[in-house]
Amino acid sequence: MRLVRRVFICLAVASAFPALGQQGTSIAPQLGSGQYEYVLLVATKGSGAILDFGQSREAEKDLEKRAPTTEQEVDAQAVRKLDHAVLALNYLSSRGWECLGLSSRQQSSGSTSSGSFSIYSATEYLLRRRRP
Repeated sequence: MRLVRRVFICLAVASAFPALGQQGTSIAPQLGSGQYEYVLLVATKGSGAILDFGQSREAEKDLEKRAPTTEQEVDAQAVRKLDHAVLALNYLSSRGWECLGLSSRQQSSGSTSSGSFSIYSATEYLLRRRRP
């Protein structure tokens, strides 16, 4: 699991440098011309799943208000409408994505015995597909 996280971090750092100085709210930043493109499918219990291409939160909110214009945006909107990670994985597999690995993370917050306590749990699937 640590290896998958390290690979993803390396990919994220390496892909960030070509985008320095570029402005915009595109959900699909131009990350170079590598053989593959990568995405994280982030699935949370009770909240469905989202695709993380490295887009900004503003770009993600913008996509909720308009029609998709790229393949990545089409996939992101379709996954958001699905209510289970397996459905999202099956959909993405049919679109050429393959799963390289997964990791889980949990975050908890609490209070006194009379207060509330919440646990956030997510499973992240690292996916890739060949660039056209």
